[in-house]
Amino acid sequence: MRKKIVAVLLTGTLIMSMIGCEASNNSEQNQNKSDGETKTQQSYVRDEDDDGFKPLKEKVTISIGKSENSSDSYENGDTSGDNYVLRWFEEQLNIDYEYAWTAVGSDAYNQKSALVISTGDLPDVMTVTEPQMRQLVKAGLVADLTDAYNTYASEQLKEAYATTNGIALDSATFDGKLMAMPNINPGADGIPLLYVRGDWMEELGIEDPKTLDDICNIVKLFQEKKGSLGLVASKSIVSVGNNMYGLDALFALYNSYPEMWVTDDNGNVMYGSIKPETKTALENIAKLVADGIIDRDFAVKDSDQCNELVTSGKGGIFFGSWWNLQWPLSDMWKTDDSVKWNIYAVPLDDNGIYNVHMMNPSTTYLVVRKDYQNLEAVIKTLNMQRRVDSGDLEITKPKEDSYSSWTMFPFAVLMTTYDDKEKIAIGVNSVIDGEASYDDLTKGLQSMYDSWEYVQENGIQQAAQQTQANGYCWYRGADAIVQAEDHMNRVYASTYAKAETMDKKWATLEKLEDETFLQIILGEKPIDEFDKFVEQWKSLGGDEITAELQEMVSSK
Repeated sequence: MRKKIVAVLLTGTLIMSMIGCEASNNSEQNQNKSDGETKTQQSYVRDEDDDGFKPLKEKVTISIGKSENSSDSYENGDTSGDNYVLRWFEEQLNIDYEYAWTAVGSDAYNQKSALVISTGDLPDVMTVTEPQMRQLVKAGLVADLTDAYNTYASEQLKEAYATTNGIALDSATFDGKLMAMPNINPGADGIPLLYVRGDWMEELGIEDPKTLDDICNIVKLFQEKKGSLGLVASKSIVSVGNNMYGLDALFALYNSYPEMWVTDDNGNVMYGSIKPETKTALENIAKLVADGIIDRDFAVKDSDQCNELVTSGKGGIFFGSWWNLQWPLSDMWKTDDSVKWNIYAVPLDDNGIYNVHMMNPSTTYLVVRKDYQNLEAVIKTLNMQRRVDSGDLEITKPKEDSYSSWTMFPFAVLMTTYDDKEKIAIGVNSVIDGEASYDDLTKGLQSMYDSWEYVQENGIQQAAQQTQANGYCWYRGADAIVQAEDHMNRVYASTYAKAETMDKKWATLEKLEDETFLQIILGEKPIDEFDKFVEQWKSLGGDEITAELQEMVSSK
């Protein structure tokens, strides 16, 4: 059900003991990594003409532990450690970026970072998970970034963090000190949307769905008139993030948020999977499976198999993410321009509200070695990465079609905004509706508008065949969220943190939850089995984990 917690959640006792031994051995070595650095970090004063992007007066070097993307490509002799993207950043900021080590792919990087952390021999900068960040802070191995951030962060970077409602920076703050720079994921990635074959709806005279009953009626008509399967779903029932073919929206209809730590009626941390509302949701979802509304074979299907069903026309309705019109659905238009897909933020509850769980804004943290002195260089690099990601400034490319990706930036940390996808729709709509001019848009938004306009002028089939449909598809998905904004209830977790006890006990609890929920939904066990599950979950470590997370939240 859940995407597994990263295997490199370091075992607290072992790793902390190794850090404790190695930290003292490496302290003198670390202090001598930068020429002229002292034992205490300096105070910062920004020049009046420095907007956060001004080059440093004297060139400095940052050594980096870098996660590389296997899909990144280089040309003209460029490499991951020496390419036009890095050189552009170096020229802009007067900083040399040197890779202390690299690892391709998340698994290899996680193994390497775990090894580095265990020795305490850190590069100047590296990205870590939230549990790793906590361990490094506890061991006293990372720098306090508070003064550097407050002094040098650009307004653009501060505004990006503000879109997370304080969640991102708060997750990296300990005793009032900012000890890491969190990444920012787009919140829209966690909002499920209902995709329905629009051409079938038109043929059968079906109106736009609003309620669960409306969805059920559509499924029945598709089954009767088009020979379609029920609602296409996969064995990944719930995931508080990108969950294509999940059932998250159906749980949320009953105010149930499995796999998410929520706030109970007393203001305390509680695991959403054990709340009474989840029992209600499971009972009703089980009825949908029994009635054939949800394809019963979902329990043995992965996302690839579901892709095949919808793109082959065997399935005409499913829950997906804002980007699914672009993939895998856009390929259908290359051979059949009569295909239409409608996108809805439904089902609505009895009050006309669409409930959605909101994903963690930050899953990666940039930490800086404790004795590194040029913290302003780190913050300015993040300023520039945010500026480029926003489309406000473009990297000069050797050729117009030269490959570029944020994964090629000096730091492998995404600095978008939590409302990034909504801004796509709002920006494009402002030009479509005549409220703004094309020139008012950033370069990134202009490319989205260009794609929309191409489809209007040349049709969706030609756009898909000429790879001109991507922006149009992304805009459509984002616009479905924007159009539902006035009746959308965004539910945030009480905490997105991981407790230390999860290292030892979470796999068992996760297996118990996955098996119980599937058995109930498939009708293999009665709904009262949920009560037994709750008691087992609590006794097998759930209560202990909840107490640890409650302490984290209360200490903030």
